[in-house]
Amino acid sequence: MSIKKKVALLKKLTKNEMIEICKSHGIKGYSGLSQAKLAEHIAKNCNISLEELEKLVNSFIEQKLIGKIYSAKDHFLLGKVKIEYFDDELIIGDVSGYKVRIKNLGKDNFEYSCDERCNDYVYVVKKGKTLFCKHYPAVLAELIYQKKLNPEETKLNLLSEEMINALLTVVAERMLEEGAIDSKIEELKNLKEEMAKDIIEDYVEISKQNRKIAIEKYEADPESLFESLTEDVFKLLEFDTIRRYKGSQTWDLLVIGTHATPPYIAVVECKTAASGVYDQLIRNPDYMIRLKNYCVDMVRDRLMGIYKEYVRYMLLVAPDFPREIERFSSQFRHLTGGIRMTFLPSDTLLYLIKRYRENPIITHDMLAKLFDSERIVRKEDIDRLFEDAERYINNLAELAKKKLREKFEDVAARTADACFIKMDEILLQGLINDLLKVLQPDLVKIGLKSTTGITTILLKHDYFKIWEKVLNELINEFIKLLREESEVQQKKTELKEELSKFLELR
Repeated sequence: MSIKKKVALLKKLTKNEMIEICKSHGIKGYSGLSQAKLAEHIAKNCNISLEELEKLVNSFIEQKLIGKIYSAKDHFLLGKVKIEYFDDELIIGDVSGYKVRIKNLGKDNFEYSCDERCNDYVYVVKKGKTLFCKHYPAVLAELIYQKKLNPEETKLNLLSEEMINALLTVVAERMLEEGAIDSKIEELKNLKEEMAKDIIEDYVEISKQNRKIAIEKYEADPESLFESLTEDVFKLLEFDTIRRYKGSQTWDLLVIGTHATPPYIAVVECKTAASGVYDQLIRNPDYMIRLKNYCVDMVRDRLMGIYKEYVRYMLLVAPDFPREIERFSSQFRHLTGGIRMTFLPSDTLLYLIKRYRENPIITHDMLAKLFDSERIVRKEDIDRLFEDAERYINNLAELAKKKLREKFEDVAARTADACFIKMDEILLQGLINDLLKVLQPDLVKIGLKSTTGITTILLKHDYFKIWEKVLNELINEFIKLLREESEVQQKKTELKEELSKFLELR
């Protein structure tokens, strides 16, 4: 009886999921078996109890459902979810043209249906193979975002606690992007910080297809998890990112160097490799045509005007690469009309993140030098980058100090007395403008509003560590200038002059 129950449980899984159980529990002889035979084989040869197997199967099922929630993010974050009707009994939503109807949410007589054009709903959900399609959590996310639904007050049917947490993370991401910071979002930001620690701990292992960590810790397959973690890595470097649009063969991630002058776009392809070395280009050079299509056909050719020129890099991210793969970079540049292809091993990216979190002084312009290299980037390249950054920041601070001294000495020579250096608003504004121009474009962007002609100043807050270094140098220089003026200035004060007149001492 126990064997039959185990077989019934296992048949809820896909063949690949059952193969994963075989690998993780040391079950041999599964190769070539059909799905039904594989379920029987595992049931007979797996030593875990029925209760443990049920928990394992449910974790696979929940993992797939959490995957649907993260798939819903593609619609939700792009604002493609509309709530057409909402009350206590009926909710009607539109998700990228797919109609979703939810009846009696939070109640025992709950029902939901999706558009008949949704293949997942028609062929999987309606047949009882899964609980919901991705359009259902997309509607729930929009309701939570619009504050029409509170998960603490209303039961979210079909969703477990872990799924609800995933849904709230998706909502929080949109709120953070739109600047809607509140106490709950601050808590989620702290959770994101904890997640960063997990990335540092597991990123390289996930790139090498460590399914045990991926399944048990993150409840995701290594391939999709590696894409997600790689996006988080670039976010930690202050890049804007866009996840791939849906399609059978397309790019994984766009990385946008928003702070660079001019901005740039890198098309990222993430590849796991159990061997630890990704050599697809070596084994199949025609794969370069697909990578070219990712950059040109699917990105650059779909953009307009100056945005086309922003597409400058193709980044391959994998555990590691064979040295001879670098010879393809020049071919790729010729094939794509100038796009440079560079190779980023996962341990190099991890090393970059560790150093950046300790000392965030690398700008997008500096990182462009890495992306521009057309070779395999190693840890020693990261060390050199930070050394260059230190020198660059020191030079920037010296230029700012020089400008401060020039302007200050000029003003002091004309307006100082024994007590004051007199500055009016025009002089002060001129000094500030001259300093800001020195810091442009590294720390600020200065422009004009087209409608009013008013000067706008954009401060790059992500470079707070660089600001700290430069401003501390300026403060010290300013104090030094004041001390010098205090020690040498002998000119009479205006107050002394006035008193002398009244006392007829002049």
